[in-house]
Formats: sequence, C-alpha cells, structure tokens
Amino acid sequence: MHEKETAPTLSSTIKNGAGFTLIELLVTISLVAFLFTIGFTSYLDFSRRQTVYQAARQIVEGLRLAQSLAANNQKPGGSCGVLNGYIFRFDVSDKTKYYVDVDCSNPAYNNNPVKTGSLPSGLTLSGFTTVTFKVLRQTLDCNLNPCELTVTGFGKSKKIIVGAGGTINIEGE
Repeated sequence: MHEKETAPTLSSTIKNGAGFTLIELLVTISLVAFLFTIGFTSYLDFSRRQTVYQAARQIVEGLRLAQSLAANNQKPGGSCGVLNGYIFRFDVSDKTKYYVDVDCSNPAYNNNPVKTGSLPSGLTLSGFTTVTFKVLRQTLDCNLNPCELTVTGFGKSKKIIVGAGGTINIEGE
C-alpha cells in the first residue's frame, strides 16, 4: 500500500533549512534603509525649495496688492488727504516682516499698513527694501536700480524683479 503524502508542517520546514539567511535579511534591510534615505533627502530638498518659492510668491502678492491699489487710485478711509500711492516695504529691524502702506499727503496717515505679513524664519533677503507705486501714473520708485530682490534660504534662492513698467516677476517663471 502507498503511504499517503502529507503537507509539510512548519516544524518540518524549519528542520529542512528553508527560510531566510542572515545575509539575505541584512541585504534587504540595507536596501530599504538606502531607499528611505534617498526618498527622505529628496523630500527635504523639495520642502526647502518650496519654502523659498512660497516666500517669493508671498512677496510678489504684497507687491501686486500695492500696485493694484495705486493703479485704481483706491483711497483708504479716514483723513488721508491726497493719495500719492502705496508703498511695499520691509521692516527695518526685522526683514522677515513686510507691510503695504498708504502714502498720503497727510503725514499723520502715512505708515498705516493696509496689509502686514511675515516670511518664514531661516530666509535672507538682499535687494530692495521699499517700492512705491504712484497712483494713476503707473510709475514706481524703488530704492535700488535695477529693482530686484533675492530670497535665499537652505541653499536655494529666488529672484523677484520689478520692471520699470510695473511688471512683477519671479525669475525663471
């Protein structure tokens, strides 16, 4: 009579030497660690690039707000008097803070922020500190010529360019 074949059990499999060797496990763990390191480094680089890019976009948004308010001759409420324009400026003591201010003929009304904002820490700015958009004439005054600002951080940088005709761009966009 034939003996009936039975399926191998776990204990018989271990006794026969089936399974993973220590070297196979170490190679697998090393590959997973290597792939994780590459993925994490790429994510960190992407995150840092995005931080610098978002800060540049935030500055452009503030510049365009000042430009739009001036172009539309949008006078703020209160006793402004004659509206000369709107000023985008950075805080003198803390360059991570910026303001969109009103420029009126009434000096008591000036430096009254329409908008305030702050940039993430770890960034440095080099270039203009103020840009004034005049009403209706579509002209601007910048404390530097050319009117450029570079946002730098984490080994990345973005340059913002304000053209003489009022164009506001991030370089490479």
